[in-house]
Amino acid sequence: MPPAFEPHVPPVIVGERGVAPAVVPPGEDAFTALTGGALQVHLASIVQFSRTSREKREIGSGQLWGRITGFPSGHDTVSWAAGRFEEAGIDDVRRQPFDQEPGAEFWLPLSWEMRLLGDPAFGAGTEDLVLTTAMPLAPSAVPPEGLEAPLVHAGFGTVAELTQIDVRGKVAVLHVTPQGHLVFERGAAVPRARALFERGALGVINVIDLPGNERARDFSNCGGPCFNLGGRDGRFLETVMDRAADAGVLDRLRVRFALETTRRSGLSAHNAIAVIPGSERPDETIIINAHADAWFDGADDNGDGLAVLVGLARHFATEADPPRRTLVFVASAGHHSPGMNGPRNFVAMNPAFADSSVLALNIEHVAQRNLSPARSVAADGYREFVADAGEAPIVAGVSNAAPFLEDLFRRGVERYGTNFVFRSVDDGQRRRRRLSRPRCGDRHHHAGAAALPHQWRGGRGDLGARAGTDGAVPRLLPQAGGCGAAGTAQSAGVGRAVTIARARLSASCFPFDGVNR
Repeated sequence: MPPAFEPHVPPVIVGERGVAPAVVPPGEDAFTALTGGALQVHLASIVQFSRTSREKREIGSGQLWGRITGFPSGHDTVSWAAGRFEEAGIDDVRRQPFDQEPGAEFWLPLSWEMRLLGDPAFGAGTEDLVLTTAMPLAPSAVPPEGLEAPLVHAGFGTVAELTQIDVRGKVAVLHVTPQGHLVFERGAAVPRARALFERGALGVINVIDLPGNERARDFSNCGGPCFNLGGRDGRFLETVMDRAADAGVLDRLRVRFALETTRRSGLSAHNAIAVIPGSERPDETIIINAHADAWFDGADDNGDGLAVLVGLARHFATEADPPRRTLVFVASAGHHSPGMNGPRNFVAMNPAFADSSVLALNIEHVAQRNLSPARSVAADGYREFVADAGEAPIVAGVSNAAPFLEDLFRRGVERYGTNFVFRSVDDGQRRRRRLSRPRCGDRHHHAGAAALPHQWRGGRGDLGARAGTDGAVPRLLPQAGGCGAAGTAQSAGVGRAVTIARARLSASCFPFDGVNR
């Protein structure tokens, strides 16, 4: 039997040792606002807003929780960030409210169940079994009485496989093995799920082949009732299907979906802004953003980024020499909530900052641990994973491939000892440099609003042509951390501070990392 879903518990073997510590040059160890211990205190406070959301059943039955924009948990998290800015002695702190865009709807699952139905054909005393890591994907809907259908395994959902499989009138099981990070599978998994519905499937179960037994909230618009299923639950389901097939009773194996949802509109949210004036070029701004909202505990999406943002604000307000350029810190809402895009509203409400910006830095997913397959297996035979000594941000880079900033990437690696692989990537839109790691170990659930470059472009007030080699403001890409942040080191010292903060936080906070689920 698979284990029940356990919130707040790491799905991997963590051990007692953290990642290799950052190299902190002489003199910089005096920056106490950026120590791992200080940042972990912030992280614990941030994660607690999510846990309170679960305890209070903020969304329906409490199966879904988080720091949710438009709800008290999201409001309280941003207000907490504003309070930390004020506590650091920053004089110019702003709480900027905004409303959900007209016509936008926020789909939310209130309660759900995936039940594998027992049948006498499977043996005397066979009972139903609820698979507790099931996670419905937007905008799934099932009839009030539920959806019941036989199961069929569709493999990886390739065209070659589907030509041999009849999915009509059945719930198709689709196996998804992420290559590094679940977000990178959207381009393949979603079209394959849609193809199953086009061939007549009544529902789709994505078995997410990731460590442990997690509830994974990613993918959307699959074309019909679609659920993700954790790795060990998925192994159990596939094993049951194999045994039923061996016994000649696979046609008797059925599943039942139950799902209650809501769509919310007319919500409101706010961003928290802190401004530290520049000493030499106050009319030039560097914008530093971290989104405050999250699904589930959200320790590394984006509790870690918000903790580093707060630490940076305190550092530049109390410890560092005054920055040459004006620093604008943004604890933004709405990364995961339709119609409440925090960065876009920041730009619209602060055109002077946008017009004077020379660089925008997004801090996100900065304290993840790299995961490696262990030599051991769980009791059910599922391969265990171990958190090794490496760090695993999703991606970091400079949007306009400015040579100056790229050089600072390299120098940041050399100075602080962070362990990245540097390579050039063509994303089909423009050449850009990124830093990446082989096999990022993150398992989590980056879903909802578009990423920073999409949030801050298009129309008046976005970060348009003012600086950089191609006429655009250079942007450190989403999920930027560590050396990605080092791209600003000579302009304001931000990169140095982010690099130290990121390495220290990563070394100390991983017990929270496994609970972003």
